[in-house]
Amino acid sequence: MRTAPEATKDDLQGTIARIRRSVPRMARTIIDRYIATSPLYTQTAVPEHLHRESAHTVRSLLEVCLQSITDESIDVADTMRENIERGTERVAEGLPLREYMRCWQIGFDVLSEELERELGTDHGLFWFAYRRAHTTFDCMLREVVSAYEIHAHDLIAAQDRNHAPIIDALLRGDGWVFDDPDSVPAEPSIMLLHIGDTPAEGSGDRNARSLAATRKVRAVRAHLARAVPGLWLIDVRPRHARILMHPPIGALDPLAVDLARVSGAPVTIAIEDATSIEDLPRAGTTAAEVLDIAIRSGRTGTVSRMGDVALAHHFAHTSASLPVLLERCAPLQSRPDLMHTLRVYLASNLDRRATADTLVVHPNTVDNRLIRVRELTGLDVHVTTELLTLAVAVSAATVHPDAGADHPL
Repeated sequence: MRTAPEATKDDLQGTIARIRRSVPRMARTIIDRYIATSPLYTQTAVPEHLHRESAHTVRSLLEVCLQSITDESIDVADTMRENIERGTERVAEGLPLREYMRCWQIGFDVLSEELERELGTDHGLFWFAYRRAHTTFDCMLREVVSAYEIHAHDLIAAQDRNHAPIIDALLRGDGWVFDDPDSVPAEPSIMLLHIGDTPAEGSGDRNARSLAATRKVRAVRAHLARAVPGLWLIDVRPRHARILMHPPIGALDPLAVDLARVSGAPVTIAIEDATSIEDLPRAGTTAAEVLDIAIRSGRTGTVSRMGDVALAHHFAHTSASLPVLLERCAPLQSRPDLMHTLRVYLASNLDRRATADTLVVHPNTVDNRLIRVRELTGLDVHVTTELLTLAVAVSAATVHPDAGADHPL
């Protein structure tokens, strides 16, 4: 490869250093130009990743190209591997390769403009720097195309291995004939996930919501595959997931927190062990009831088993007496603020000050609300049997996302 004249090497080093200080500005220019020229986006429907992951990738592209101008030893494929692999997430979102490449090409165009502005095309250093950077860029493109094609094939294969019909059949008790019987757990466990919305899924643009949901599903599926030993069958949707697995080894408690981090959405998890494949319908029903209680009792961000929610499950479980108990608390149905106060009061072990701290209100406000509960229902939280009746109502009540004036339920 051609080398720069010795007398001008210092000049080139200084120029590259100046351009590198402009990389954040150049990255913003690239993303803005891409959004403006791409037919996929409008200014009101720009996916969040374009200003986060994609901008980071563009900055890396610029940095590596600039570094390669004065450093022939740089390993382009290794340096850019993480960025290229992260970029292949666009495959799952249905982004055509030509659109992905458009952003990369705009990135090199902006870099070329910056080199020309700093060096001038009549200067030999410009052509030396341009050729070095272009050689590096060509190497990047080969890696990008290869990774994109491999990931597209993997995605097609994963979609072909959709486990939902198998899980449906097992939970109905229909059974299933497996190609590899030895892979079937003798005593499987079922794990159910409730997955909340990411901020991007609240976008007013349909395309942006769809992209956000797809990215969330991919992130959840990928993390489960890495973090859950003995994974057997998996079905992940935007709002829920079902996993059948070998009995878990070790604690799964960090899983909900990690899933929330990688997906950007709150995650609630329930798990139940089955004694056999034939016991899966019973285990699935139990896990669903545990998940329901976990959601309603605010156990988001943790893994719940029946032992963790048994009392609340008992209170809320359908029985001949439940409608009678709920009828006594019926006046509270139109007062979600009182229901939420009761829920926090019970969770705070009947400590009015702790309840007030959680609700961010004065303790006297808690007292006034509990008095209002007594006025509406005739039930006093200071009388044990009446407190238990209220606890049944709180446990059985369906949580509405807009309930509560001072805290969302």
